[in-house]
Amino acid sequence: MLAVRFFSSFEEGDPRPLGAEIGPGPGRSPTAKAGVGFTGLKALRYAGAGQSRTLVFEVDIPVTEHTELSYVIFPESDEGPSYRSTLAALGVEFDDGTSTPEWTGGKALYLDQWNPVRRPLGAAAGRRITAILLTVPATPGPGEVTGWIDDVRIAERTPERRDAVDWVRTTRGTHSSGEFSRGNTFPATAVPHGFNFWTPVTDTSSLSWLYEYHRRNDERNRPVLEAFALSHQPSPWMGDRHTFHLMPGTGKPTSTVTGATFGHDNETDRPYYYAVRFDNGISAELAPADHAAIFRFTFPERRGWVRLGDAGGLRFDRARGAFSAYTTVRSRLSKGARRMFIAGTFDRPAAGGTRHLAFELDDGRTVELRIATSLISLEQARHNLEAEIPAGTAFERVRDHARERWQELLGRIEIEGASDDQLTTFYSNLYRLFLYPNSGHEETPSATETVRHASPVIRSLRPSTRTRTGAKVVSGPMSVNNGFWDTYRTTWPAYALLTPGRCGELIEGFVRQYREGGWIARWSSPGYADLMTGTSSDVAFADAYLKGVRGFDVEGAYEAALRNATVPPPNRAVGRKGLHESIFLGYTPTSTPEGLSWALEGCVNDFGLANFAEALGRHDEARYFRARAVTYANHFDVRTGFFQGRRQDGGWRWEPGEYDPELWGFDYTETNGWNMALSVPHDGGGLAALLGGRAALESKLDTFFATPETGAKPGSYGGIIHEMTEARDMRMGQYAHSNQPSHHIPFMYLHAGAPAKAQAVVREVLTRCYTGSEIGQGYPGDEDNGEMSTWYVFAALGLYPLAVGSPVYVLGAPLFARTVTHLENGRDIVIRASGDGPYVAGLRVNGRPHTRAWISHDELTSGAVLEFDLSETPSDWGTPPPSLTEGDRPPRPLTDLTGHATSDDGTDVRALFDDTSRTQVVFRAREPSVEYTVDGPPRPLEIYTLTSGTRGAPAAWVLEGSADGRNWTVLDEREDQSFRWRRQTRPFALAEPAAYPRYRLRITESGGGRLSLSQWELLCR
Repeated sequence: MLAVRFFSSFEEGDPRPLGAEIGPGPGRSPTAKAGVGFTGLKALRYAGAGQSRTLVFEVDIPVTEHTELSYVIFPESDEGPSYRSTLAALGVEFDDGTSTPEWTGGKALYLDQWNPVRRPLGAAAGRRITAILLTVPATPGPGEVTGWIDDVRIAERTPERRDAVDWVRTTRGTHSSGEFSRGNTFPATAVPHGFNFWTPVTDTSSLSWLYEYHRRNDERNRPVLEAFALSHQPSPWMGDRHTFHLMPGTGKPTSTVTGATFGHDNETDRPYYYAVRFDNGISAELAPADHAAIFRFTFPERRGWVRLGDAGGLRFDRARGAFSAYTTVRSRLSKGARRMFIAGTFDRPAAGGTRHLAFELDDGRTVELRIATSLISLEQARHNLEAEIPAGTAFERVRDHARERWQELLGRIEIEGASDDQLTTFYSNLYRLFLYPNSGHEETPSATETVRHASPVIRSLRPSTRTRTGAKVVSGPMSVNNGFWDTYRTTWPAYALLTPGRCGELIEGFVRQYREGGWIARWSSPGYADLMTGTSSDVAFADAYLKGVRGFDVEGAYEAALRNATVPPPNRAVGRKGLHESIFLGYTPTSTPEGLSWALEGCVNDFGLANFAEALGRHDEARYFRARAVTYANHFDVRTGFFQGRRQDGGWRWEPGEYDPELWGFDYTETNGWNMALSVPHDGGGLAALLGGRAALESKLDTFFATPETGAKPGSYGGIIHEMTEARDMRMGQYAHSNQPSHHIPFMYLHAGAPAKAQAVVREVLTRCYTGSEIGQGYPGDEDNGEMSTWYVFAALGLYPLAVGSPVYVLGAPLFARTVTHLENGRDIVIRASGDGPYVAGLRVNGRPHTRAWISHDELTSGAVLEFDLSETPSDWGTPPPSLTEGDRPPRPLTDLTGHATSDDGTDVRALFDDTSRTQVVFRAREPSVEYTVDGPPRPLEIYTLTSGTRGAPAAWVLEGSADGRNWTVLDEREDQSFRWRRQTRPFALAEPAAYPRYRLRITESGGGRLSLSQWELLCR
């Protein structure tokens, strides 16, 4: 609760500053409206070339334990930038002549953006504030230090008690743009993992930035809402789909978009309830159900109207106050989206024109609208409306039911010892975690198929009508809206830990994509969007299975991952790019754009798939994928000490004198060589060995965090993209917490045997990179489907899923004094932290000393009490976590034997060994024998692979070895084999490695037409 004692935004009627300049506000900002203050038309300007201390206000205010000085500050950039302007600060002077300590929080401030600052004054309780001072310290560098200050406030901020859900601010992350992201979110009002979002909109013409906190303010610097909208946006970069707008008004109805101004102080932004009171006197409220929602509009007079946005097939039943419509709106990346149907009913009859309904309110000033949607049909939309919000349902009932659903989830984690801002941050992040993925299915009235969905992945040429979709409607659940390259890192491990039951349901919804369309989307929006690298559902779902999640088609999930990993995709929107040759080369060549990122993400996914295969008893595949998971070593250029791209002939993209790890793009996705140099989260021990040992890894990390990101080396991007600027303004060296490729890097210090350095970095990120919740900020970059939010949740608890695809968490210093996580199995994880500081001095688990910097999933979910001793002093507590590569030797990927071959049926078989599955050999005989002679000394053969062609496939065979070409020894024999897909690579492991100069593959049975094979590969150490 806030009780204001002093306030000035430098407007007419506000207290006037002494000896300080008032001006029109900053001239430019990537996220805010220019030429105005933060909340008004004016702001205080600061400028100086040297140290200064300026009296701004004389006051006389008593100090209590809850007194706080707050303001917003806009440090302006200079050449460099040098960030000198972030060191300016307001402080106070007390009646005894003392003043607030020197400001040390400048590193938390962003240039050319408004930043909120709070300075608690409770330590001076009993004194009186006599002055508010502006200090600008002496800072080296040319020119003046300049910036702006607004909304200076001294207030009593008393601690509040709220339920978890009521700490959430859905506007966090909206103070953003395409130029600079502080989250790039929108205030979605919805139920967890719901079918629809409902949101206020500041720009109805955009499918990307739906709601901007400040940048689209009007000429008086008042925020403007143009509409309330139905939305399904997974990310502004993906764009929205199936939008539908509505907006209340008074006076003469308008058919064009006109906005209404408001103040953020008159806005309530909760997951279960959005409300705003406009300056024109109208109030609007919104509460969500799954496929439906309810609006309540309160007008200042006894008449009003609601304008409905552009939609197809809009029809009215004015006597009932009802309407129906459909929307076909979709962004370029909204692949698989067809038509959504809308049914709405007001609580009274209406009159009106073509785009609005008008109401005479003789019995009051309130109008309620129940509205629902369907992807199947208009009839189904009406069914969804009556099923979820029947006629006569009170607004409060819908709101409270949504609130209960959110509270049940968010309340599973209880926190002690957190500030109000930390509680807002933590629970708002949990909200983002459970907002995505979304359901794409509906409860239908059918007696046999109660859950059905309009498939976004089955191709259908049937046209949609005004009342029914042309998409294929099939039974079962469907999950949509997820970018797995982002979410595999934190959100899916969080679902497995916190909501394993729902996790299984969500996975099942994505496995449906595989069963219907043959693949799981890399980026589901809702179907197959060609975006980002890696088929990361592979490792995400493997991780969930290994942590005990069930309730989904396990074989289907494994098959989908297996297809991703072993079959070249039919188009760019699915599967792994470059796979037709990377499997056989052992690296992804530069002919595949961003090939290094594809390669390293492939290793992460193969690691999870190996563990998945082992758990399912598929031992040959487990051995093969485990070997593939270390092929990152094939991209390591020992000359430069970095991973980089290789040409198809094996040569490197850059020679040592040309290579610059600060250059963005080329082989790297949304990052540079520095960040990819540490992108082996599944095998930190192997990376350390590759670099020269744990000390070498520590040194590499030290240099990484000490090398500034300039944001000025765009490389193949050809220009500065927002990720570069955000990374620069993190001011943590090359570490870019603003984007997902960096998120695991601090924890790699654990593999270097330097846990205290990991703890220091993580604590800095937690305390300064998630700030600004109260003015629509909260993130240092894009908050993608809950991933950046969940990083905070895990790290604040003192946990992190570093090696996704294994049931292990690494440990760090908890942020809060005590947390209790209530698990679905009825057990609790209790985490206590005693002492101050970011460093772990010791840990007890269930009362026993714990010396490992990691803990298993089973240990946690069996119910555990973790008691951390924290310190201001670094320690060496915590032995390194498990790693795929053990010992000090660098990883040694399997490599193919080189040689030459002949077939006994006279077929030319050279294409079997050309390292691409785009070619094939079609044999003359149904049961040929292919003999392979090794060039050079023989090496022990461990695994061989066969890749099917496009025609008949082998069903049984014998692999033999010979020292002389006359006497043959059976090494492996297979029967009743099948290749599920064309051009599939299948591995077969020998029981014991065997080294021979000659090998022979005798096909003893084949089927499906003339026998064809694309590749035969012999893999050795």
